[in-house]
Amino acid sequence: MKKLTVILAVVLLGACSGGRVKKYLPDDYSGWEKTTNTVLNYPISGHENHFRIPYINETGEKPEITVKNNRKYYNYPPGTIIIKEVYDKLTAPAPGEKPIMLTAMVKAPDDPNALGGWVWIVKTPQNKEIIFKSDFCITCHNDANSAHPYGDKNPDGEFRDYVFFPYHYQSREESEK
Repeated sequence: MKKLTVILAVVLLGACSGGRVKKYLPDDYSGWEKTTNTVLNYPISGHENHFRIPYINETGEKPEITVKNNRKYYNYPPGTIIIKEVYDKLTAPAPGEKPIMLTAMVKAPDDPNALGGWVWIVKTPQNKEIIFKSDFCITCHNDANSAHPYGDKNPDGEFRDYVFFPYHYQSREESEK
């Protein structure tokens, strides 16, 4: 019932978005890097009591990082895609378990659906992409751009381009150590 409620809520919220204009997300992202090794097994606004695993495409692996007035600014290049698998419970998924949905950010500042330079998307288990044109996603993700109570808490108040766990490039060999 809980799974059905979450999916129904996503579909209803997405219904306000005007529907799908084009396909933004690839079918296979399994070879992408994870944005963080942090275990996301705690409740958080917008994702509630669901285990999450975020992945980033190769385009986003090397964001431009600048420093202005002693503050670090991340800028992900257009074409960056971050896909977050969302699972039914807060516990790690069992082998072969499928996510109940995917949430995604696609860096596309020129896209009319973009908010803050990103297109915010939910993909249902039926492969329907729902674009969020409301400020639902960006309002929470704006917290990533300054000190906040989630994850590593961004203690230095970096501008992280709406990404709570900015990708820090390391080779696959390093990440597996």
